[in-house]
Amino acid sequence: MVSTVRVKTEQKRRKIIEVATRVFRAKGFAGASMAEIAAQLGGSKGTLYSYFPSKEALFAAVMIELARRFADPIFQDLEKARDARSAIKTFARQLVRALASPEILDFKRMLAAEGARSGLGKLCSADTRANYQSKFAEFVRRQISVGAFRESDPARAATHLEGLCSAGPVHDLLEGVVDAVPDGELLAAADAAAEVFLRAYACEPKRRSRAGKLA
Repeated sequence: MVSTVRVKTEQKRRKIIEVATRVFRAKGFAGASMAEIAAQLGGSKGTLYSYFPSKEALFAAVMIELARRFADPIFQDLEKARDARSAIKTFARQLVRALASPEILDFKRMLAAEGARSGLGKLCSADTRANYQSKFAEFVRRQISVGAFRESDPARAATHLEGLCSAGPVHDLLEGVVDAVPDGELLAAADAAAEVFLRAYACEPKRRSRAGKLA
């Protein structure tokens, strides 16, 4: 049975992450302070530091929660899919939409700006990007084992699909080249990414000859 103290502790932790998300988005990583986050929570910095030892640790926790909220449903759909080709196409569409969301874009910009200087890149990658890339790599391994995908490096395949989905309109949004992209354009980019990925990794589906035998 879960204790009341543990429940309250987790609720407090989630509230801290919720408030920190708003502050980071409004002020950026460099502009945000633990003092302001604590003030918006209505508590002390001491309480905040008892949950997160540094601003970097809090930012990483926000990134982990963000990844969980956006990525978990996408990977749940991928794991339930029965056909590899349609699964990849659906996955690419969902991933492109997630990567193009204002919230994800804001945090990716912060990570790009501060990642090398503060160690945020290593801290966040260990728990977010690496975790979800390993999940996709496992999907690729399963498809190789049943003959749907060619023999390849599953981890590399994961980075390839992420790179394809991050290109084009998502890249333009990230760098501020454009302010918005119509959903139809995002979907077209996702479909193109899926097609390139499948050409590289998927085996050609077997066709039946006129005699009814698999060719």
